[in-house]
Amino acid sequence: MKKWMLVLVALFVSVSAFSQSCLDDVWQCLRSKQVPKAKKFMESCMASNPDNAAVWLMQANVNVQLYNYDLERMEKDPSVTPRYPNALEDAYAAFVKAVELDKNVEPKTGMLGAKEGQQLLAGPFEEKAKAAAAKGKMEEALKYYGLAARCYELAQKKENAAAMYLQTAIVYNQMNDKENYEKMLEKSIASSPNLSEAAYVELYYLHKDKNDTAKCGEILTKAVKIFGEKNPAGLYEPMMDYYSMTNDEENLLATVDKAIATGDAMMTPICATYLTNAKQYAKAEQILTNALAANPKDFTLLSKMGYRYAMEYYDIMDRRQTAMNTRQWEEATRLFQSEERKTAMEKAHEWCQKAYEVNPDDLANNRILREMKVQLNIEVPQELNDKINARMQK
Repeated sequence: MKKWMLVLVALFVSVSAFSQSCLDDVWQCLRSKQVPKAKKFMESCMASNPDNAAVWLMQANVNVQLYNYDLERMEKDPSVTPRYPNALEDAYAAFVKAVELDKNVEPKTGMLGAKEGQQLLAGPFEEKAKAAAAKGKMEEALKYYGLAARCYELAQKKENAAAMYLQTAIVYNQMNDKENYEKMLEKSIASSPNLSEAAYVELYYLHKDKNDTAKCGEILTKAVKIFGEKNPAGLYEPMMDYYSMTNDEENLLATVDKAIATGDAMMTPICATYLTNAKQYAKAEQILTNALAANPKDFTLLSKMGYRYAMEYYDIMDRRQTAMNTRQWEEATRLFQSEERKTAMEKAHEWCQKAYEVNPDDLANNRILREMKVQLNIEVPQELNDKINARMQK
């Protein structure tokens, strides 16, 4: 028994001595910038010591150097292709394996430790993710954003990790994967609640699609609490949407005033739309009139004014239908013959016509314009019919 123990000890010592000698050769090559040569030595080390944490750690360092080696080559000649395209992924896997084998494994002088190495890989993974997304390689982008997020988390850079989850969410949205889109938005917020109001806004609209008004309110409340003073403008639109949805007229009007006060011209048509949908016709007309004074040929403003009057017309007709359904014949007749109905039709036609003259190819505006012409017994130009039919067939 003692003889076998001596043999095993001798064998362990010889293997350890071999691995240390092998790693010394790799280390010397890396220190002298002989990276391809280091890779060859590393293959020998790995073959003889597949379960040695120090070997895996050195393997990771070699792969990091191979990645840098390729970068230097491509900086000198952008036409060359990388010799080691998977070096980063292999480095990450080797760092992870080293820690699995021995969480206390230490690197040789001048080499990266397992934790430090993974942290340094975050930036390159992020760059590779962005490049893949720009080329439309969505699965590849997801892989690299995921790796970058894990590396940032290890470095305890929560905002960076949250940014990666947000980018991952954007990719899932582009792939129309709503389930994972929602999960990544939630993960981004959990990692860093104050990173961006955009994650809250997107999550708000996802829950709106589910008709979950309570959840919408909860999300918006959190966002306002965090960003209400720092960057409120980014939340004005979902706030108006929520107040319209919950028939909160007081807060809707207050939010519109704040949005208009920013001086952002893009907010005017947005505010006008929410006001119109909430039947705040006078307020919608006021802000559109003010904006049109400075930009009288702006198609969006012109069409929104047409929309404002068209919606008032539809509102009157809905009330008339309700009166008819409840056999209130006199009220139904009064609404149909009312001056407000006539004015709404004429104004809707007037403004949609002005918008049409600026941009004759907008389907929504063209459909309202045609309907008002029909209601007012005005001949519908064939050109208008053709444009509507052509757009509807696309």
